[in-house]
Amino acid sequence: MAGMVGGDCLSGKMKVSRMAAVSSFLVVMGLALTMAGAVVRAKFMGDSTTIVNGFYVEKRNDIDMVVLGSSNSFCTVNPLILYEEYGIAAYDFGSSSQPMHISVLYLKEALKTQKPKVVALEVNMLAGSSISSKNEAAFRWGFTDIPLSVDKLKCIYQSVDAVDADFFSYVFPIFRYHDRWKELSKLDYTYFCQDKTNYTKGYQETQRISEYPINLDSYDYDEGEAWIEEESIACLDEMVQLCGKKDVELFLFKAPNENWHRYDTEAVRALAEERGLKFVDYNELYHSGELALDPAADFRDRGHLNDSGARKVTAHMGAFVKANYLLPDRRNEENGPNAWDTACQYQQRRGWQAFMASESAEECFDRIKNDKDYVLIVTDTMPGKGKDAHQWVYEDGKVALDVMWEENGMRHMKIGTSELVLAKLGGVYQVMIDDVDNYQPGSRWNMVVYDKITKSVVASLVFDA
Repeated sequence: MAGMVGGDCLSGKMKVSRMAAVSSFLVVMGLALTMAGAVVRAKFMGDSTTIVNGFYVEKRNDIDMVVLGSSNSFCTVNPLILYEEYGIAAYDFGSSSQPMHISVLYLKEALKTQKPKVVALEVNMLAGSSISSKNEAAFRWGFTDIPLSVDKLKCIYQSVDAVDADFFSYVFPIFRYHDRWKELSKLDYTYFCQDKTNYTKGYQETQRISEYPINLDSYDYDEGEAWIEEESIACLDEMVQLCGKKDVELFLFKAPNENWHRYDTEAVRALAEERGLKFVDYNELYHSGELALDPAADFRDRGHLNDSGARKVTAHMGAFVKANYLLPDRRNEENGPNAWDTACQYQQRRGWQAFMASESAEECFDRIKNDKDYVLIVTDTMPGKGKDAHQWVYEDGKVALDVMWEENGMRHMKIGTSELVLAKLGGVYQVMIDDVDNYQPGSRWNMVVYDKITKSVVASLVFDA
């Protein structure tokens, strides 16, 4: 008996040991697949990658309004306008062609790190879309950058309806994107270390105007009916329940779109009223004259607004939200600038600045020298006294690096989060910032301006005097 007991104990220990070894192997393999997948997976820059990653670096419980939905959401609602005009701290947390069950996943993810007071759902994918259509592009946009969790696994299964190779390609993107190794760029390797802050708060900005005429007159076309599947209605009901449990106000809205009709509006309104939800249709408001959109100037394409159109809709939405829900005005808070103040400052420093109109190097320097968030890299190719060129870096109100070139050479310096290299090779001079040469030859003076707030080169100016 003793021998048998001892044997059973030994056998049990071996089983535990094997299970531990298998578990360790699976964990290591999972980590390896995840890391490899992070490198090779598609980077949807300006779309879900920057939107999703930007959301997760927001301070916990700092967002008062979350906007969910397809590209109609993040091409319509500009959170910085909501903040500047109404003090609303909002974020566009969506993905292109986002089906309703993925909107549910995004809501669950949002509620893990935030306590929003209001959630706005854009309903383009509620009417006329189907989970069973298995739109791979929509699934890739929606799933790729969402962290792995039980909720994500359930949503993937709901999408593909099987645990197969397709399922695992969404869990571990390397199985889908393994052949991208031929086209990998530096960004694929360095994206891990980059600042993920999204300074548009998820909004996809553009001033592009559609090359095709936008026809909104079909809104009153009455030969048709709305198509809303039961599975989409079930997703809406799940969102209502989730918001109810967290004491979050949910409302629905429809972005202007030339393929939306009044019968769609009435169908969604009926669903909203049954659930006690408010619904704002900007197609209806356009046709009633309450929303002054210009179809020739306010759209980037037939289904999405540009910055001009988004400003008009966002201004209306801000007034609607302030009139119907209790949200704080986050402007001028006592504890100092918040993430939306920083984002607004970031936006203001992009594009044209007054110093860019300078007519001489001296005038440019005088206009920029007192802004400690700018770094000025100056090259003078006629320094005199037998020197070939003079390069220096002006930062924080003083000269931080000073090089008088006589022979070939190279000097390194850190500016903000970027690497600066000044170099001379024969008669060629360089101002390399993060491996990009910003020097423009042909004039005596070259002045490269780096902004520590936008973490980018904002100008490379040349002057003869």
